[in-house]
Amino acid sequence: MSLPPALYSGTDALEPLRIILVLLGLATAITAFVELILMARHNRRDYVALSTFAAIFIACAVVGWRNYPYWTMGVYQVSIGAFPPMIQDPKGLIPMTWIGDLWRMPVILLYLLGYVAIPLFSVAVLAAFWRRRFAAGIVTAVGIVITLVFTQGFSPHYYIWLMD
Repeated sequence: MSLPPALYSGTDALEPLRIILVLLGLATAITAFVELILMARHNRRDYVALSTFAAIFIACAVVGWRNYPYWTMGVYQVSIGAFPPMIQDPKGLIPMTWIGDLWRMPVILLYLLGYVAIPLFSVAVLAAFWRRRFAAGIVTAVGIVITLVFTQGFSPHYYIWLMD
């Protein structure tokens, strides 16, 4: 979150670090998605456990897929006023330069998914506690909190930047 803005022209000394961090974030989201699919195939009727995996996937997607590029490219620092305003078109930054809208469309879908999933996960947390499955309930609740905090708190003006 503390990386300065990426340079469009010239040599960016932080480019290798930025690439590694963005790849780490994308890989985290993909790994969590694969885990969710495997859990869904293995145990389809255990909705408490499935909601735990789903909540963690959405939290990983918000932090890794959505926020890591925003943070590593320095957009966060500009948006909080630590650096002067500058052109930071997402189309010219990674991962948009790598995979284009294959990155942007899941980010947009995360907003819609969050509006549906968070209330459902809240019900799943109550069901987990009711069934005395405290670990599953706590992990699901942590996933909800991470999703809300990192969607709202650590990415000001994100949607405006993304749709630029």
